[in-house]
Amino acid sequence: MSQEPNFNSGELLSFLWKKRKLLVIITSSAAVISVVVSLLMTPYYKAQAVVFPTSSNSVDFQGTARNSVVEFGDESDAERLLQVLISPEIRDSLTTKYNLYGHYDIDSSESQARAKFQKAYEGNVKFNRTRYNSITIDVYDKDPIIAADMANDIVRLVDTVLNRMIRERSKAPMWAVQGEVELIKTEMSDYSDRIKSLSDSGVVGVDARANLNSDILEAKRAGDKALVMELEKEKKASSKYGADYDLYTNLSEFFSLRYSNILDVNDQAVQYANTNIQQTIRHSMAEVPDKKAKPKRAIIVIFSTLSAFLFAVFVLLAIERIKELKAQSA
Repeated sequence: MSQEPNFNSGELLSFLWKKRKLLVIITSSAAVISVVVSLLMTPYYKAQAVVFPTSSNSVDFQGTARNSVVEFGDESDAERLLQVLISPEIRDSLTTKYNLYGHYDIDSSESQARAKFQKAYEGNVKFNRTRYNSITIDVYDKDPIIAADMANDIVRLVDTVLNRMIRERSKAPMWAVQGEVELIKTEMSDYSDRIKSLSDSGVVGVDARANLNSDILEAKRAGDKALVMELEKEKKASSKYGADYDLYTNLSEFFSLRYSNILDVNDQAVQYANTNIQQTIRHSMAEVPDKKAKPKRAIIVIFSTLSAFLFAVFVLLAIERIKELKAQSA
């Protein structure tokens, strides 16, 4: 006569009741051990700072860009900020300042020390983007003061790294703009010299040129021979070189306007190349925590005790099934 391969619910409850003493001992032992282990675990405190990304800055050669550091950034700006936060530059700055190798009890000379340190660092320093597009900076540490100091230092280091990146990115555009400024100044000086030379030879502007004939007639009526000679000289010079004078005058006016515009762009490029401003909108800086964040001892005890109970039931059922199989084969 064959037996059912599995317990039904009634048989299972009956089996557990028969094994209740052993299950109680195993579960109680697991509970006691998990309590002891959780008490021996080093407590960690969590300090949290929250920042918002700012809109990306750029140098605009048309002179239409504006400083956007007071504008909230979008998702791409948040991702950019996250990349800066996980950069080796910030990690190495914190490592040097707080001697993190020693703080995490890692011998820098041992094999795979860097991998061990990176794992410890990533476990204690976390960055996350929220649905509101802000970035949370969470630092776990055995010392609550160090946790808060590290979180706030990260916020300040973001400014340092981003400002350095902007300065480096802006150097080439700044040099290009300054080169154009010098070129325009040279052109303006050249046209100014040519206009002055033509003026010295008697050439006059368009408005004065239009009135030369009437001015000569008036001078003749007045009997002012010197003035007549001067005006005749201007008429002759203007007739010969007036077109050149007008060309240089128009070019000079064009480059004067261009010079005014390029100076604005040059000022902007210089500002970016020397920038040292706050690059994030700080929602809240980290405060020294007064409550342990981990381990969650109650969760550890409950999970360990429940796991031990289920594992014990599984093992006892397996043993019972093996006995049945042996009995069937006998």
